[in-house]
Amino acid sequence: MDKGKRIYEPLDLLWLALGTLLFTFVGWRWNMPIAAWLSPLLLIRFARHQDRWYKALLAFPLIAVAGAANKWNTWDMDWYVQVVLFLLLAVPLVAALLMDRFFARRLPALLGTLVFPAVMVVFDLVVGQWPVLGTIISPATSQFDQTALLQVTAVTGLWGLTFLLGWAASMANLWWEHGFEVRRVARPAVVFSLVVLVVLLGGAARLALARPAAPTVRVAGVTVPHGRDYWSEIIDLATPRDLAHQFEGEIAALNDQLFVESEKVVAGGAQVVFWSEGNGVLYEEDEAAFLARAQDFARQHQVYFAPALLVLHYGSTSSDNKLVMITPAGEIAFTYVKTISWYPTDSDGVIRYVDTPYGRIAAAICFDMDFPTLLRQAARQDVDIVIVPAFDSEGIKPYHTQVGLFRAVEGGFSIVRQVNTGTSMAVDYQGNVLAYQDYFRTADRTMMADVPTQGTRTVYGVLGDWFAYANGLFVVGLIGWEVYTRVRKGQRS
Repeated sequence: MDKGKRIYEPLDLLWLALGTLLFTFVGWRWNMPIAAWLSPLLLIRFARHQDRWYKALLAFPLIAVAGAANKWNTWDMDWYVQVVLFLLLAVPLVAALLMDRFFARRLPALLGTLVFPAVMVVFDLVVGQWPVLGTIISPATSQFDQTALLQVTAVTGLWGLTFLLGWAASMANLWWEHGFEVRRVARPAVVFSLVVLVVLLGGAARLALARPAAPTVRVAGVTVPHGRDYWSEIIDLATPRDLAHQFEGEIAALNDQLFVESEKVVAGGAQVVFWSEGNGVLYEEDEAAFLARAQDFARQHQVYFAPALLVLHYGSTSSDNKLVMITPAGEIAFTYVKTISWYPTDSDGVIRYVDTPYGRIAAAICFDMDFPTLLRQAARQDVDIVIVPAFDSEGIKPYHTQVGLFRAVEGGFSIVRQVNTGTSMAVDYQGNVLAYQDYFRTADRTMMADVPTQGTRTVYGVLGDWFAYANGLFVVGLIGWEVYTRVRKGQRS
């Protein structure tokens, strides 16, 4: 067949196939950090090499399928909802590929390499604000184990890491298009290399010279397995009183065991104790008696005690998913209700904290940690430690825990995340792992970590999403300039 009559070149299809295959290994179930660097490189190559823009749309269904292969049934969704979701999630990457294809060759070489990463950052920011998803979809979260690289998020937030992933792919394509002759791409290559060098050296220097030096406090997370899914078996059915009380005996035994396990970690030296998300289950009429018991526990053992509770409300699909922080004096310092939830919530969206001899301690719950804007409150409040009760599933471990731990580096505080049916982890404000536990590989689901009692201030904590907005201005400027030049051409003709 004549080359000009081919719909797609065989090599282009190879790049597309490899790019989408690698996309299957970005985050979630099978995370391979290198895949987040290589996948966009090959997808850009495919998109740029097409003689018609619409031919690049072949990437759309393949990206959706690759995303579904990695994420299917990792969350509790109906199949048709998942289909729609994975189609929607393919849109940002395809849009970035098309904008890169359109603008990259119309601009000077260096500016052309910035189009793809800038568009990716803009979409990352937008999707990251969507309460259904947050930053769990961001390709940047695949890089949690790259600790030196991770430090850039203290300045730019997660968006700086997204930008580097996209810029590396765009730069590699520029070099590829010029026959791998360095001299032909010398100026953009030098700029890119200097930026990457600064990021890596700066990250390494921060790790070496700004290590947490404060004394530590022993924080313990406690998990007792649930005998059933109280959300789906009770709450989703509008919590009928008769049905809920059929489980009265097992709920009482569950709560008793939580106190037993809490006593064990106190004996092991824990000074701050909290439970995983909704681990304690209560009937609404029993809440006052439970809190009195919890206050007595904190007083007796002289610990900061933070039971995480699921309080059932009869005749309603709403429940209180919350954490109660109790001081060693037996006083309730604060109550925090989960803010970002798939269930109705009465949260006011305010992160609360208590000042202790071990630093300022705040709390968030599970999905809250996927949203940098929410947790930036903790950075502005100079919080030192954030405790995070969570409830995951085997399909998203340890990835979902790692997504939330980016907030530690961004905000300059340590995090302890205790997870039911998932991976529990503790990190300091540099992202160094202090403790790690897989729920599915141990019979003892308690985790203890010695955590620095002092955090640090970060640029991102002060300035917020400045880097993402700068990328947004760049993208808007490109589009505005294109519209302006087309209008001018139309007026001249």
